[in-house]
Amino acid sequence: MRKDVQTVLVVDDDPEWLEFLSKAIGSEYPVLSATNGDDAVRRAQRTCPDVIVMDVMMPGGKDGFAAYSDLQRDSRTCDIPVIMLTDVNRKLGLAFGAEDMNRYLDKAPSVFLEKPVSADRLLDEVRKALHEESSERKGAVRKKCAV
Repeated sequence: MRKDVQTVLVVDDDPEWLEFLSKAIGSEYPVLSATNGDDAVRRAQRTCPDVIVMDVMMPGGKDGFAAYSDLQRDSRTCDIPVIMLTDVNRKLGLAFGAEDMNRYLDKAPSVFLEKPVSADRLLDEVRKALHEESSERKGAVRKKCAV
């Protein structure tokens, strides 16, 4: 069965951020949600969303980086664009982005967005990721996720 509607999986342990992400992205796309990295990986494997928007710092279990790494190692989810959200730069005074992650990961996330992020900027990045994903896959069929 072919999936005609593009979906976005949002992942954040903070209920207020999860609600914000769901409403902002849900204004244009169907949204699935998860509250931790373990659940995010399971949902992505099961539903094959077109884009994942994921928080970096999530307590307990898998954080965003660990979940991203798991997604990259799975043939069902490795080609799903991931937008990482973080406030680690602001909280810890660090400065890193997607290009800096190349030294830690085989493939960097599509983009890092610093929290707080506006709904407009978030939607712009989701649209870009969806456009790039559909352009790269023209003629290709996504591997089926388990149901």
